[in-house]
Amino acid sequence: MIKRIIHIIVWLMILSWFIIIMGFVSDHNDDLLCKHILIEVSDSSDVKFITVGNVRKMLGESGIDMQGYPISQINTRILENILEENPYVKNAEAYTTVMGDLLLSVDQRRPIIRVMPGGREGYYIDNEGELLPLSASYSPMVPLVTGYLMLPVNILEGGLQDRDSVEKEYQFIYDILDFARYVETHTFWKEQIVQLYRDRSGEYEIIPRIGAHQILLGSMDNFEEKLRNLKLLYEQGFQKYGWNNYNKINLKYSNQVICTKR
Repeated sequence: MIKRIIHIIVWLMILSWFIIIMGFVSDHNDDLLCKHILIEVSDSSDVKFITVGNVRKMLGESGIDMQGYPISQINTRILENILEENPYVKNAEAYTTVMGDLLLSVDQRRPIIRVMPGGREGYYIDNEGELLPLSASYSPMVPLVTGYLMLPVNILEGGLQDRDSVEKEYQFIYDILDFARYVETHTFWKEQIVQLYRDRSGEYEIIPRIGAHQILLGSMDNFEEKLRNLKLLYEQGFQKYGWNNYNKINLKYSNQVICTKR
């Protein structure tokens, strides 16, 4: 019984101490001024849609008082919302420290393909299916898709999330996204494939970085297998006969690669 009373008293003392400390911290935060604004942008060495300078500019244009003002008056959620309005920002986190620092962490979107529909300016698509406008200051090195790609505006609004609701004739945009996701995760193809061309019949041609040959992919059906067959040709056939002895490589047919010599 005595041990139980002592145990309760100890916990009451700890709770009292915690309440007193929190009171001091609260009073301290009321008087604490924002001394520094520290910004971190993810993948800034690889993707440069958003820079620290861009973030500072967005904050400056917001009209919100921050540096030199009480840190308790800074609404971090509002700051996050402002940054996330930028189409290149995937996520933003803002928080303050007991030292008077405002920390901002910005996660930018990573495009994996650029789409240039006929007669339109074009856009990027990231690996989550979000559409990103072209940037006047930065052009990422991602594969380009050209050709017959006309899409209704309503499909392009809000990103490419609801695949089942899109009419059959426009499903090709999701095939392109699947292809781009595959290429993004395979270093060899990421370096070798620079462009896709879609013709009137919905078939594709691959434009390689190395090699003066035409690569006919056909439809997107089983594109992973077609690329595996092509890689075997590169590794076994081209190492023996050279990269420029063939004019055309046809991958359209299952389990075979048809090469046409110059």
